[in-house]
Amino acid sequence: MKDKIEKLLRNVSPQAPIWQNYRVHPDQMKVYRDANDNAVGLLAFSTNELHPYAQGISVYTQEAALFPEILRDAKMLATKNHKDRLVTWEYQPLSLFADWLLTQGFQIWRETVTPQVPIADISVTEPQGEGFYSIAQIQKNDDLWQQLLKLSLVDYQHVHEINPMKAITLAEWAKIVLPEVLTDAPLALVRNNQIIAYTFPFADEPGMLTWGWLGGCHLSDLWLLQSAQIQWARRHGYSRLSGEFDSTDAMAAATYRHWPFVPAPVYTMLGRKI
Repeated sequence: MKDKIEKLLRNVSPQAPIWQNYRVHPDQMKVYRDANDNAVGLLAFSTNELHPYAQGISVYTQEAALFPEILRDAKMLATKNHKDRLVTWEYQPLSLFADWLLTQGFQIWRETVTPQVPIADISVTEPQGEGFYSIAQIQKNDDLWQQLLKLSLVDYQHVHEINPMKAITLAEWAKIVLPEVLTDAPLALVRNNQIIAYTFPFADEPGMLTWGWLGGCHLSDLWLLQSAQIQWARRHGYSRLSGEFDSTDAMAAATYRHWPFVPAPVYTMLGRKI
């Protein structure tokens, strides 16, 4: 069966969600066959512990006649697993199946881009003044540490309202956001003992500064902080900047437009309640 599945997916991008699910969970899928026992469709399913209400699915088929059967199977699976919504992900342009889902009550819930830009192509001046705090400095100040956890958790919950996260404590949230954060890079802008902007900095790849969760009171403060992060990256030998920006996060979307990122593929989440 492995050979038949891989033959079915031979023209699908290796970065497509269906391939990722197949590689990680080859036992969590249903194969659809034609009269000659050839694989003509694949339904892969997944769940996310942090977002426990949704049944994730990835689908590949060129047979439009299979669309209703696949959707029925996905709904049955979601009901069996006590999920109240279905979600799927694809890079644009959407497949025929995803286009069909949009006629079946599905909506585009979120669009995400992960662009890059050479740091040499970014024009910034060294921000003046103080107030830039690294995660190492914030953790030494319990009030700022609690502020950061509360702000970032509330912002994350707001951005993901359409596919809610489970209830967690601040200590649990810290275990999610803290690992791999650059300890000495600026993370927050603080004025009068209040965090007014934050952007979590990571180094996902050698030489690349990556922006993760972000938020703040005003875009001008956020961009001032990010300017400091870019200058820090230059001083420490980083050559590229990247980030992950969701359409459901107004500040993230504005950040994507503000800096000269190279346009990136759009990763689209479609969903519907059942």
